[in-house]
Amino acid sequence: MNLYIYCQKNSSPTPTQTELLTTKFDNVFQIHEADFTDIKNDQSEKIVALDPDVIDWKFPNDLIDDIPNLHAICLQTTGYEWIDSNYCRNKNIAVANVPKYATNAVAEKALFMALALAKKFPLFAREGKMNWDTEFIGGDIRDKPTDIIGFGAIGQRLAEILTPLVGEKEICYYSRHKQDTKYHYTDFNDMLAKSEYMFVTVAKNNESLALFDDLSKFNKNMKVVIIANGFEKVAERMAKMVECGDLGGVAFESNDLSHEYHDNVFVTPPNAYYTADSLVNMFEIWVDTMISAIDKPKNLVN
Repeated sequence: MNLYIYCQKNSSPTPTQTELLTTKFDNVFQIHEADFTDIKNDQSEKIVALDPDVIDWKFPNDLIDDIPNLHAICLQTTGYEWIDSNYCRNKNIAVANVPKYATNAVAEKALFMALALAKKFPLFAREGKMNWDTEFIGGDIRDKPTDIIGFGAIGQRLAEILTPLVGEKEICYYSRHKQDTKYHYTDFNDMLAKSEYMFVTVAKNNESLALFDDLSKFNKNMKVVIIANGFEKVAERMAKMVECGDLGGVAFESNDLSHEYHDNVFVTPPNAYYTADSLVNMFEIWVDTMISAIDKPKNLVN
């Protein structure tokens, strides 16, 4: 079985990991651009491992159809909404992700973004100097109602980090199912009037996106941190609300930092996962997943 790894030159398996892979596969190809010529022409059974940044987060169904004898797709990411895993299942192609490799890094980034909103950092960054005008006055996050939307690994780690800063009694969460946890479950709609800090860590799907269809119920003091993928349109709508005075602030990640925002809108590159510790974790899990996909794939999402 052959292995095709689409990865960046400066972010690829280590020499030791590559050597291990060569003992498990007939051939291992590392490709550093979105060139699918060889994989389409290869009639052998194969596994493809994908770094989405190399292929512009696109691996469409028609491309999948053009790759003969594709056995499995091993994603480098935790999120898998950018590939049609149901379509792959119907074609008997396994799809696997890399779970929980950056849980702590992402939670820490979310806290950083919340503190930036609390201290009105976006306003000072644009001002370029100290300003004592009223709109520049920040606030503390201690004892402020704080809500986490989505209580998976990242949401739970975020709650742990927030506890000594905010206070356990102020932290509530909303998810599809109640968790066995010391934190308080609250219905999403009940959060909107009182929440001062809201963290969006939920996976993108029709149900989670629908939570944000009507933003009119969000109170004007709320600061929202969006650390989940796929909520760009929600973030843009919230940014407009902040600039109109209808929301206290919003922070989110974007590949496009050229847009000029006003007021308490904090936009960063999508680098929450990008720490040395997380990358070590990711490559260890990713390589292990590639090997497992030969016979019994780990970390299946379909």
